[in-house]
Amino acid sequence: MKKILICASRVSHILNFHLPYIQYFKNRGYIVDIAVQGMTDHPLIDHCYDMRFTKNPLSPDNLRTIRQLRQLIVVNGYDMMYSNSTLAGAAARLAVKGMKQRPYCIHISHGYMFKEHGGLKSRVYLYAEKLTKNVTDDLIVMNREDWTLARKYQLGKKIHYIYGMGLDEEKFPVISQKEKKRIRHSMNISDSDKMLLCVGEFSDRKNQTAIITALNDLVKIHKNIMLVLAGEGNTLESCRQLVHEYELDRYVRFRGQVQDTAPLYRCSDLLVTAAKMEGLPFNVMEALYCGVPVVASSVKGHADLIRNGENGLLTDHLLQSLDRILSDSALYEKLKANAFLDEKYLLKNAQPALLKILDREYREEITV
Repeated sequence: MKKILICASRVSHILNFHLPYIQYFKNRGYIVDIAVQGMTDHPLIDHCYDMRFTKNPLSPDNLRTIRQLRQLIVVNGYDMMYSNSTLAGAAARLAVKGMKQRPYCIHISHGYMFKEHGGLKSRVYLYAEKLTKNVTDDLIVMNREDWTLARKYQLGKKIHYIYGMGLDEEKFPVISQKEKKRIRHSMNISDSDKMLLCVGEFSDRKNQTAIITALNDLVKIHKNIMLVLAGEGNTLESCRQLVHEYELDRYVRFRGQVQDTAPLYRCSDLLVTAAKMEGLPFNVMEALYCGVPVVASSVKGHADLIRNGENGLLTDHLLQSLDRILSDSALYEKLKANAFLDEKYLLKNAQPALLKILDREYREEITV
């Protein structure tokens, strides 16, 4: 029986994005284990190994994790390993370097943490990718900038460009106007309020503080707005404190970790994201699928999904762009009319494309 190890920094990453792929391999009779930070007893996963991944790439904790992963791989004898995210991906591939018999290694980049002419931290991340490229049998990227970087530095033996992990349409059903009103009223948001939504982990990279800072000036111009923030993370408490300092409590709703975000998207007027760096962000795909226009920072990943001035606004000046879209009803209606997600990003289309890379037997079957 073949064995697969899937590595990611957080267990939530596996549960949010990989279950359709795990289901596929389970149907094929594979044993599927995961190595992540956190634990789950999900019935599709045979074994969950709790690993500590520290965001500081030079932390001794990561060296211990690499040794633990190496021992796990040797003992269990995996046929294939595929890794995700920057730190877990580097640790997993460093763990197999020098092995006489190692698993076939696939890495899925959800957004490189380095860029051309970056600073010291950027160069460290690039060095880690260069150090592991000889054990990266297949490298998968999902935005144009990463595709360019991967090819320039030859960061994998084979390099593939896909349209993400795939958005599952079934998770985002249409709801009635009555239900929209009920949900909004449950958050004390009136029918006349413009509901701005931000979904994602609270972190420096996701940069919710920039949205709150922009809101502080925006409410001086537009009174009927509400910002709904969904997610948890290490900057959540500092964001709460910032809202309190700015006296914005009446304009902000913290929803915590929301398992089913579909109703929030369906009730929203606008998605706002100020992320400093992205791969191919699900929050933007989810918003567009639900017909919600987006105001987003002008970074990679966002630029792959948003046609500036058509289905959203790409911006380096969040306050000005939010003011513009809230002041110009004709512009808003244009963006809303064009807010839809191209079918290539849907699970039914993205999954076969990814499985062609993940499963060599699948590749052989579809070419017969």
